[in-house]
Amino acid sequence: MAPFVRRTWSPCGKTPWLYQKTRSHKKVSIIAALCISPCRSHLRLFFRLHPDTNINADVVVSFLKNLLKELRGPIIIVWDRFVPHRSNKVQALLNKNPRLHLSFLPPYAPELNP
Repeated sequence: MAPFVRRTWSPCGKTPWLYQKTRSHKKVSIIAALCISPCRSHLRLFFRLHPDTNINADVVVSFLKNLLKELRGPIIIVWDRFVPHRSNKVQALLNKNPRLHLSFLPPYAPELNP
């Protein structure tokens, strides 16, 4: 919720310090899925905004259930090791739905970080 800063000036050799005065402590959590068709001709984005809340296992399960309703065929999910992604509720949903295939990103891969 902070304003974007695109450019600033400072004397040569001095690091600029930018201060922001705000009383806003708002936040927005987002859960999203980027869907690419097998022939790569269609691209779709599904997302949900959750203002002033955190993403938990119930939110992940609800999102995946809605994704199953919207998409046909197998669904390959690639995500990080966020705690709600690894919860028992999500694992139970994955076990019940053979259309969902899961792949975790490595916990640390400096060779993939540009």
